[in-house]
Amino acid sequence: MRTTSPIRNTDHMKDSDTMTVSKAGQGRLPKWWRDASGLSHGGAVAVHPLRDGSNSLVLTPKPAKKRGISGKALLKQFSCCPWPLPPPERHPLPFR
Repeated sequence: MRTTSPIRNTDHMKDSDTMTVSKAGQGRLPKWWRDASGLSHGGAVAVHPLRDGSNSLVLTPKPAKKRGISGKALLKQFSCCPWPLPPPERHPLPFR
């Protein structure tokens, strides 16, 4: 039978980990913090131990992954067009 010690060796702890904050906030984080961090609809956070003797953690929101097609793939799709696409008409922006 294997017993575990209640004392943790902090030299072998991971330096960072990832935690998911759900849309419903089951991560037990305050709503004001989720709103201020851009996590009101859920998302991933990087978790780093602070090693201050109080088992504190630093939570840093991770940016969402980019969606959409890359420039090379878009160029490849446009190069298959049977005729060239006309350039879009330019219009003045309202704030200039």
